[in-house]
Amino acid sequence: MRLGFIGTGTITQAVVTGMLRFGVPFERVSVSPRNPNTAAELAALDERVRVCASNQEVLETSDIVCLAVVPQIAVNVLSELAFDSRHHVISFIAGVSLDEVRRLVLPADRVARAVPLPAVAEGKGSTAICPADEVAKAIFSALGEAVEVDDERKFDALSAVTATMASFYAVLEAQAAWLVQQGLEYPSARAFLSGYCVGLANDAAQTGQPFSAMAMQCMTPGGINEQVHAELSRRGAYVLYREALDGVLSRIQGRPFPAAANAHEG
Repeated sequence: MRLGFIGTGTITQAVVTGMLRFGVPFERVSVSPRNPNTAAELAALDERVRVCASNQEVLETSDIVCLAVVPQIAVNVLSELAFDSRHHVISFIAGVSLDEVRRLVLPADRVARAVPLPAVAEGKGSTAICPADEVAKAIFSALGEAVEVDDERKFDALSAVTATMASFYAVLEAQAAWLVQQGLEYPSARAFLSGYCVGLANDAAQTGQPFSAMAMQCMTPGGINEQVHAELSRRGAYVLYREALDGVLSRIQGRPFPAAANAHEG
């Protein structure tokens, strides 16, 4: 397997690092020179990883091509390249549909989309794939959880929930700040919350139970988990998440934001 990466940013670095760390078999990985520092760091990890002189050279030395450029420059970058019918293309480009990618990579006709997250470098990431693709699944199932979906609306929805990363950390920061108000040093608060989250994530990964069932198991009648859950529910915290995700999905799909997404702004 000869892989090439057009674009050498955070996601390319995470995918290549994960492939090396978890023994995904390949003959060669070619990376573009656009980010020379990241490209050099990857090349230093394994002699099979090589930095090419141009994006076109990446194509010429690869059979599987991963597109990892930002959406704003995708059309300009890809329009300058000459793809071949042998190329199997996996696009990481957010918001660019399968039909548009296919148009940009003609005559290549084997195209899939994937949305790997940085945690794939540690074998702990979740990667959405559309449509089902044996090559993409072989790579990303070795780097965590690979979830294949059969249409782009479902794929866009999975992409939308990745917009909750910043809010996830913001919730932790709010808890850390509260602990500091109670007299803890910030490093102690952060260390406790980090380990606490690892424990919860481990429980989620180890069981196939619905999250609602896991929530119920945490709540004893009249207990403190029930108290916080009830308070957040009463204030509409979870509804706000759904409304925010509706807005993100609309943006991804190029539609106007639903009115509800802005109902609580001010």
